[in-house]
Amino acid sequence: MRRPSPLRLAISAIAVVTALSLAACAPTSRTEPPRGDWEVVDVVSVHGTELRYLTIVGVEPTEPPATANARLAAFLDEVGPAWRMPETIDVYVFPDRATLRDLTGFDTNGRALLELDAVISIHAADAHEVAHLLTVPVERPLRLGGLWLEGIAMYYTWPEVYFDEATLAERGLPPRLGAWYGMTVHGNAQAALARRELPALAPLAHGNRGWNALADTLTYPAAGSFVTHLLGAGHTDLARIAAFRAFLEDANRAADAEGVLASFERHMGLTLAQAEGLWHIFLADWDEAAARH
Repeated sequence: MRRPSPLRLAISAIAVVTALSLAACAPTSRTEPPRGDWEVVDVVSVHGTELRYLTIVGVEPTEPPATANARLAAFLDEVGPAWRMPETIDVYVFPDRATLRDLTGFDTNGRALLELDAVISIHAADAHEVAHLLTVPVERPLRLGGLWLEGIAMYYTWPEVYFDEATLAERGLPPRLGAWYGMTVHGNAQAALARRELPALAPLAHGNRGWNALADTLTYPAAGSFVTHLLGAGHTDLARIAAFRAFLEDANRAADAEGVLASFERHMGLTLAQAEGLWHIFLADWDEAAARH
């Protein structure tokens, strides 16, 4: 059973992410920064990456920028070295969703702007979107879909998303809404499996056509649960993460699903069908109640 690391618990105030925000958080290659009058209010350097925190001039942030940026810095320190560390990451923090929509055109709570190495968000410290900047394949065009891109981002951030209010209170973490009824990614996937609604993975392997045809309440937990199980429930396996990173880069060059499946087997050492079967066995034994204590 995968439990969040002590550092993850320490930074669990990172993202107040609801199902609505996740539904539109897919990373984008748009190259225009947000409109508006922005100022850099905090800068932290982490492993050579300059993490710049920006707010709108004259708008009081909901949390001290230095405090929020320190949480993102802790996340970068833990996660970044295994992935791509940009020279700079610009974090644009908006006061609300309406302002973000007016200044960017995106009706979302948060999004990663890949070509700018930037994040736009209404959350004071949105680690989920920062994770996209670190983990997305380098080469363009970007062909990989949500199963992989959201799966790896959820792997690093789902503990902050899914704990319910009672669990958050027990652990001394800030209260927030519990996405998808407050269950973990594994609990949601387990429930979908029991209802026979858990998505098959092969149709989601290449592109986003299959992904976009399904409800976000099925796809995001499934992706997060599968990738979490694949990379090692309960511990951080750096060799496994390195293999998965190599898979993402290689699979992004694939022209079709067959190419992605072949790349998966080549880098991960088993077929996607085999990995999916092991994941289903894991879900059958998952104890959602125990995961909260």
